[in-house]
Parts: sequence; structure tokens; C-alpha cells
Amino acid sequence: MNRIQRLLQRAAKAPLYRKKFAGLKPRALRDLRSFSATIPPTRLEELAAETLKSAASLSPRLCASRGPRAIFQLEYDTQPALYLALDRADLRRYVEVLKFCWSLVGLRKGDRVAIFDYGTSPLSYLAASSFTPYLERGAADLLGCLPVCNDGVSNMSPRAVEILRYVRPRVLFIRHDCLHALATEIERQALRPADYTQALVVTENESLLSDAERSNFEKRLGVFIYRLLRIDAAMFLAMECPRCRLLHCRQDAYFVETLAERDDAAENPLVVTNWFAGTSPTVRYLSQVRGSLEPSGCPGGPKDLRIAV
Repeated sequence: MNRIQRLLQRAAKAPLYRKKFAGLKPRALRDLRSFSATIPPTRLEELAAETLKSAASLSPRLCASRGPRAIFQLEYDTQPALYLALDRADLRRYVEVLKFCWSLVGLRKGDRVAIFDYGTSPLSYLAASSFTPYLERGAADLLGCLPVCNDGVSNMSPRAVEILRYVRPRVLFIRHDCLHALATEIERQALRPADYTQALVVTENESLLSDAERSNFEKRLGVFIYRLLRIDAAMFLAMECPRCRLLHCRQDAYFVETLAERDDAAENPLVVTNWFAGTSPTVRYLSQVRGSLEPSGCPGGPKDLRIAV
């Protein structure tokens, strides 16, 4: 609760939360249940509306007392566009979360990693200090991996295939909407991806490759496919564990709830609070992702929060 109270005091400096928390006394919140019952969730539409009318058009969640060092446009089809402001501490903690995701799929020192995504995706801008100004060390730097990045546009698939053939990455991270184009190019060249990589990790903002899609692409490509969930508005990353096939996330980085809208617990939206985001705080963001929270205890991460989506 001390962490929640500090988060609310910090967030109250931002225009959006100053309105939402009007009259709220953080010290009056005694437990997580009172936090969830008292603080209303923040929706994507609300972020867009506040961005449109707020004097702080960059981000209605921007805390005035902390200046950003990096600003990224979020991958949402809203008008106006949404942005995320990060300072050095935010970048450092976010990199630790990405390193956690990379480690869960077995990446370690000396491995090569290929990324087929946009440069403003957290998969790219958190990968290496050489990619992003003000980033002291990226996930690849921390693990000792070599990252190679390809632009996240489907017509760049031929170059992504060349990266596979010559770099031979242990893992290829790829955007969901580029997966079909990559598979088609691989089939056109009659290649066996298993000769060049051990696995693909498919990622998309506030969405996830379905089980049927995954099965289809695994048959086409002949390699394992894992899923990484991004919720960019909350700076949230969760990685599918190869052992239990549930999404793992760090409980010291995020507090995740489900909003009870339906009787089926697996069909309720995830609500995310980000503990570490200092420049653009995230308090109870209501995502478009539906799922359920599962007990911890997987050997791949005994203390990790696990999510079924």
C-alpha cells in the first residue's frame, strides 16, 4: 500500500489524474480491494479525449516535475495520436522487463537476436543503447546478445529472410501483421527456418496471436512460435513461457487485475497499473485484452504473475 500511495501522489501531478483523483486521500486506501474499488479505470478513449483538450497535449499523464528524455508515439489508431514520455529511470526499468522476457525464452550471452518491427516499438528501442539516445544499456547489452533490427513493414520480408539466413539468430521477434508475409517469402524461397533459428516470438499491441493461427504458422514454418503481449499505454510486457504456455510478467513491475464484466473469468479485460513509470504514470489502465489471472508456481518463474489470454 505504501507503493500505491506513492504512485497516486506522483500521478496526481499529471492533468488527467489530477481530475480523476479530485478529493481522494491516498492514505485513506487501506488495501488493494479499496484501491480497485475507489480508483476508476482509465480507458483508451479517455486518454485520447484528454490529450485533445489538455494543455499538456504531449501526454495528459505527464508529470510536470519530471522532464522526459525520450518520447515515443504509441501504436493506436486514435485521433489525436498518443505519446509516451520516458525519463532515464523509466527506460532503465523498462529494459529490465524486456530482459526478463528475453531470458524467459532462453536468450543468453553470445546469442544473436533478430527483430522485425518498427523502430518505435519497445521491442526495438529497448534492445540496445546504440538504437536509442539516453538508453544507458538495452536488453541485449545486459544479456550480452547481438541484436539486428529490420523495419517493421511487411514488404521488407525479403530482407528479414536474408537476416535469418546470414545472421542465424537464436530467436526472431516479429510483428503479428508481418508474419504471413515472412512465411510466404520463406515458402517462395523453399527454405527451412529451423536451419536458421530456434523460435519466433510474435508480438502485437493489445492483441495476441490465436492458438489456431499459431498452430497454422508452426506447421508452415516448422519452428516453435511464442507470443509476447504488449500493452503500450501501460508500458506493459508479458512473455509466453515455453514450459507452461501462459504469459509471465514481473509482479515488481506491474499490478494486474481483471475487471469483472462477465461470468466467465477468462473473458474479462485486464487492468494494469505500472509501478515504475514515473514520467507518464499508469494507474488502472483498462486494456482491450481479455483473460484471467492464474496461480504462480511455474518452474520457469516461480514468483511470476501468470496470465491466460
